[in-house]
Amino acid sequence: MQKYYVQLGNTPELSIQELGAILGSKNVLRVASHLGFVELKDDKAAVELIDSLGGSVKIIKEISKIEDPSVENIIEMVSEHLLQKEDKKIHFGFSEYGRDHLPKIDYFQIKSKLERSGKSARFVEGSRLGLSAALLIHKKRIVEIYIVQTADGVFMGETLATQNIDLWTLKDRSKPYFDKKKGMLPPKVAKMMLNLALGDNPPVAGRKNVLLDPFVGTGTVLIEALLEKKVDVIGSDIDPLSVQGTKQNIEWLKTEFKITNDCKVMMFDATRIPIQNSEIQYIVTEPFLGKPRPNPSKLPLIFKGLLKMYLGAFKHWTTFLADGASVVIVFPLVSFKTKNDKLIEYNLDKLIDKLTSLGYTTLSKPVLYHRPNAVVQRQIYRFRFNK
Repeated sequence: MQKYYVQLGNTPELSIQELGAILGSKNVLRVASHLGFVELKDDKAAVELIDSLGGSVKIIKEISKIEDPSVENIIEMVSEHLLQKEDKKIHFGFSEYGRDHLPKIDYFQIKSKLERSGKSARFVEGSRLGLSAALLIHKKRIVEIYIVQTADGVFMGETLATQNIDLWTLKDRSKPYFDKKKGMLPPKVAKMMLNLALGDNPPVAGRKNVLLDPFVGTGTVLIEALLEKKVDVIGSDIDPLSVQGTKQNIEWLKTEFKITNDCKVMMFDATRIPIQNSEIQYIVTEPFLGKPRPNPSKLPLIFKGLLKMYLGAFKHWTTFLADGASVVIVFPLVSFKTKNDKLIEYNLDKLIDKLTSLGYTTLSKPVLYHRPNAVVQRQIYRFRFNK
């Protein structure tokens, strides 16, 4: 087995849960705030892993442990590693993780050692924590070396694989239908939620593995599920524009990616979807969360209405969810401080006890996800349903 570090995304709690869902939580170790550690069979498995994730940025392959972590020895080891590259001119980046408390290592000394050994070298400057994914994707000749310091010691690694940001941009911006007013779920978050659902309830050969998104919006969850090719999908929404727009997006997806999975999109209220026979194994969804910037004076009434809507939907879903089904869903959270610096928070915590009596069990604490300066924040919950 080979050792790898996984650079987590902007919501590391969600990223680490996603890693655990795919690999098994016991096989994932969090060694820093934005860094996970895993052991995999080989580099091919590592590349496949980054392609399957929504919430991780890079896979860094561990090359060696640095027994003597002095600056001079680190520079020597990095230089020797780069000199083994066959290219006559070496383009390299140098990054450090877990070493904010230490002086930054001078990359120029590495460059000088390479040149004195007969190699032409160019240093590619970036953040101390690493080069951008965009740069590594578009400039494939760059070798990025990492010095990673954890509780277990100091290690040298090399970036092996980076998330395909071009693919994420395509899925996010090239769809024919979108609606900014609805606070669209980012594709990466939809992918993470999907992976959590599939990890909590792995697809089984010979059974109907069907996923439902009862608040389909623009079809982001359905798109990620169809690309996964492990489940058939059903989408529903009460808004006719969302239903029609999602159908357009699915047709675009089928053309762009040659998708053949079954997909049905219907127009129904989430509390009246006509599904029978306990055939739904997964619900992955972001319901209507209210206006992006609600009037604070109206929040009590807004959350009272949201509580009623969520509870009605969860009750209805018990009529068609399979035993052991997985539900990954977004709950809204609004918090702000008054002029007197008092923290006011509105959430749907009261809903949890009611769901327990309906057969839903929470599988983890909710993970908070939100864009900077967002008023309405997302709490991502994981449930298992048992009849």
